[in-house]
Amino acid sequence: MTNTLTPLAHFPSLIYTIDKPEFLDVVKLISTQYLFERKQAEPLPNPLYPVQTNGFFHEEMLADFNTFIAQSAWTILDSQGHAMADKETFFQEMWCQEHNYGHGHEEHIHGDGNQISGFYFVDAPADACKVAIHDPRQARRQVSLPEADLNKITDASETVLFIPQPGRMYFINSWLPHSVTRNTSQEPTRLVHFNLGVRASSKKIVEPIII
Repeated sequence: MTNTLTPLAHFPSLIYTIDKPEFLDVVKLISTQYLFERKQAEPLPNPLYPVQTNGFFHEEMLADFNTFIAQSAWTILDSQGHAMADKETFFQEMWCQEHNYGHGHEEHIHGDGNQISGFYFVDAPADACKVAIHDPRQARRQVSLPEADLNKITDASETVLFIPQPGRMYFINSWLPHSVTRNTSQEPTRLVHFNLGVRASSKKIVEPIII
């Protein structure tokens, strides 16, 4: 006889993070160049939304950065149980966002064939924007009870905040709702946001990333 319930956790929402400061100099260089071009083309900034560059995943200087992201995305999907042996990940989008005071980005997901999305922080001052990951279970969110302590991450949490650092990278499944909180610092938060899809391939990942 027992009165102990056995919890069985299924359908998790996974967030992967890693610090990669070795990419910071080259990513900052490219981001700064593209931000300058965007500001020249659109000199009047939006008061609510960030300055967003054109895409730049094609830049040759980012080859090592891109390889790490693509291999990481493949490894994530493979580790989650997806059939990846005959598939490869590829970039659909990559751009830099500059969030000045008051800027942020509301909750959203990435469709259009995207499978893995992520962030790489270039500048993250004190009181910078935070990455917010939201519970994707809409049915649960409609009937959820109040949380006992909003300062604790529990099974009742509807949103989890991540405090960024320069050189820190985050990966999520593209279907996972996320947002960027409003910047309360007078200094800008700058981050690279990327989306990857999956396509058939005869190649194999030679050095998958260890998770």
